[in-house]
Amino acid sequence: MSKPRRADAPESGPPGRVERRRARVRERILEAAEDLTQCRGVEVVTIEDITEAADVARRTFYHYFESKNDVVVPIARARTRELNRRIDRVVEGVEDPAEVISIALRHTLRSMPEDPLCAWFIFRSGLPQQRLREGIGESGQRDVSRGVETGRFAVANEAATGSLLSGAVIGALSGRLEGILDDDDLDDAVEYLLRLLGVPAEEAREIAHRPLPPLGPGGP
Repeated sequence: MSKPRRADAPESGPPGRVERRRARVRERILEAAEDLTQCRGVEVVTIEDITEAADVARRTFYHYFESKNDVVVPIARARTRELNRRIDRVVEGVEDPAEVISIALRHTLRSMPEDPLCAWFIFRSGLPQQRLREGIGESGQRDVSRGVETGRFAVANEAATGSLLSGAVIGALSGRLEGILDDDDLDDAVEYLLRLLGVPAEEAREIAHRPLPPLGPGGP
C-alpha cells in the first residue's frame, strides 16, 4: 500500500487541480497556526510547531509566508474584525449614538483581552493605535461621526477627539489585560469617554451602566 504524499511533495496535474491543492495547503497552515496560537499564545509558537501541525515541510511554509507574523497577522486581523461585526449586530437598531458607543466599547473592552490573538494584534503586531483603528476603528469612527452630525455629541475637533478616544481605549484594554480593571471599572471608563464626547455627566453614567446586551456568536 502506497504511503500518502506529504503536502510538500512535487506538484503535478492540471493547473486547476494544482491551484486547488495550493489553496488547501495554505488553508491548512493558517488553521494550524490559528489553533496553536489561540491555545498557547503567539509568542511561544514557532514555525516548526506550525509546520508539524499542518504536516508540511518548512520550505513549503516559506512558499506561502515570509515569517510567523506573516501568517499570524491575517488571522488576528480577521478575528478583531469578526468581533467588530458581532458588536455591530448587537447595536443594530439602537437609535441613540451614545448608547451605540457605550455598548460597542463595553463589549470591546471585555472581549478583546479574552482572545489571545486579538490582544496580540493590538499590542504586539504593530503600533497599538493603528492596529486598534484597523481592527475596530471603522465602526467607531462611523458611530462618533453620526453622533456629531445629529448633535448628540459636542465635538469641536473630531480628529483630535478620535485620537484621544483611541488612546483611552488602549489604556483601558491594557488595564484589563494586566488584571487592574474589572467590569465595573470598564463601565466607568466608558462613562468618562461619553463625557468626553459631550454627553452630560449624569446621563453618561446612566447609559454606561445599563444592562449590557449579550454578544451573539460569531459567523455570518
